[in-house]
Amino acid sequence: MDGETFYLQPFGGNDEDLPLLVEEIKEHHGGPFEFRGIYECSLERLGRLKFDEEYREARDSWDYVYLQEDLANLKGRRYHGQKNHYNAFKKENPGYVFEMINPENYAECLNFGEEWCKARMESDPSIMWEARALQEAFVNFEALGLRGGAIRIDGKIQAFSFGKTINDEICDVNVEKANTEIRGLYAAIQTECAKNVWSDMKYLNREEDMGSEGLRKAKEALHPVFMVKKYNLLIK
Repeated sequence: MDGETFYLQPFGGNDEDLPLLVEEIKEHHGGPFEFRGIYECSLERLGRLKFDEEYREARDSWDYVYLQEDLANLKGRRYHGQKNHYNAFKKENPGYVFEMINPENYAECLNFGEEWCKARMESDPSIMWEARALQEAFVNFEALGLRGGAIRIDGKIQAFSFGKTINDEICDVNVEKANTEIRGLYAAIQTECAKNVWSDMKYLNREEDMGSEGLRKAKEALHPVFMVKKYNLLIK
């Protein structure tokens, strides 16, 4: 949020270093401060700091994790709505083409992403940083180890999604953009990428909902198999 200062959870070092780190940050910050994005596995370690502290669940930052086979196949009644959107898209766009993101379409994908951001920048100026992140991503796509897919309709890129593997079982889907005027396109890019980009993965981490009611509803409707919980730690 604008005007807020916080720190990411500390990694590395040993338990003796943590109190020293906290004292340095308190001195630099000039008062109470927060560590944010703390995973459950770090709670015990940070709990040994012995400071006046307060943990808070950061629900808006919890990651939604899905089974790859669920999002690729959309089987069963619980995916009925998602499958209807996907089928409607295919019916209305029989000539659509799915393709992997590669050096030949980097520029087209970036151009679509920038236009997507530009259309929303007036209502949310922070999207300017998202546009810059897209530029960095496509310029360094291979170096960052990214992979993804795009949907082309009538010869024009209208959706793309990309991310990277975390380990042999799970990937992190960082970005997903689609033309909202095309019915079912978001459902299509989600499903096509699950099938074609992430076929070797067991889990897809589709990240947090950032407190957006609409985004939360959409992510919950995809039925995550589990959530990655995160916490904030206020050092008083």
